[in-house]
Amino acid sequence: MTLSLYVLRKFLWNIFRIQLAFLFLIMIIDGVEQLRILSQYNAPAKDAVVLTLLRSNSYIMQIFPLVIMLASLSTFVGLSRSSELVISRAAGQSALRLLLVPVTATLLIGAAMTALYNPIVAATVRQADVILDKYNVGGRSLVSLSGDGIWLRQGDTESQFVIQAARASFNGTVLYQVGWHEFTPEGHLTRRIEATRAQLLDGEWVIRHGKQWLFDAANPESVPIETEFEELRLPTKLTSQEILKNFAPPNAVSIWDLPTLVTQLEASGFSTHRQRLFIQSEIARPIMLVAMVLIGAGFSMRHSRFGQTGVMVLIAVFSAFILYSMQSIAESLGAAQEISIFLAAWGPPSAGILLTMGLLLHLEDG
Repeated sequence: MTLSLYVLRKFLWNIFRIQLAFLFLIMIIDGVEQLRILSQYNAPAKDAVVLTLLRSNSYIMQIFPLVIMLASLSTFVGLSRSSELVISRAAGQSALRLLLVPVTATLLIGAAMTALYNPIVAATVRQADVILDKYNVGGRSLVSLSGDGIWLRQGDTESQFVIQAARASFNGTVLYQVGWHEFTPEGHLTRRIEATRAQLLDGEWVIRHGKQWLFDAANPESVPIETEFEELRLPTKLTSQEILKNFAPPNAVSIWDLPTLVTQLEASGFSTHRQRLFIQSEIARPIMLVAMVLIGAGFSMRHSRFGQTGVMVLIAVFSAFILYSMQSIAESLGAAQEISIFLAAWGPPSAGILLTMGLLLHLEDG
């Protein structure tokens, strides 16, 4: 028990100091970038600092697997160089039993990051968007969901359209039971359109089987002119990719609220593949972190007298990057529906654990 607590203390300390070093780098690099961007809008420096702090949570979540691997590597290289691993083996303590404590701690940390830290990251991502929206950096959201269906916004300097639809096709190019409201830049209603269907083509909306009411903006109390039409075309700069991209990204929604968002998207007719993949990836996060711990341990538990410690460290870092890249590729394939969501989320971490466990068993038992 004393040895296990000793290894755990070293492992947690290494996680803390490595994460602190990465946070310092993030604050410097991203802080300079945010100062450069916001300086174009004459924003105060404090907004750039606040924005950097908010964005740092998302970066911490992304790089944490690497932090875990480096902490594991640092812990076991230190134990190997001080001959503590040799002493523990001589006392009958196997390397695999030593790994039980950091692996258990990593599982708990990974579960805490998914259940507790993920909502914090989502809240800070949304707050960062609020600050950027204040200076109109990156544009405003064009799409939102509510109990009434889908709401879109499009417009230019001459008019603004607010579009509401009961549901849409999976790629957002066809809207059903759709209503349009056209406003002047001053906010006066000039036209209302109701139709059964609207299709987004190249540079225009094609609205079919509907009615439109024309209002006199100068005299709002006047009776609107009502007409029916079979087909009406309205120019637009929206594209299917813009509509899908403008939904809240999965990392901006708490893991606890994502199932509700998935239900709303499915009821509206949109594809929920990206959101469901993100949920599975977050649930699989502890397994991915365990794989990183085993990679760090697998290449650092040899006694330093065998030499080539530096080479083994480089191989461990390279292996961690390969696993991280495999996960990114698998998630991209999963998002494109080339492979199943379960395989995309759970395949790379499971493969990493199996391969590193084989390496550890080989080194331990020969």
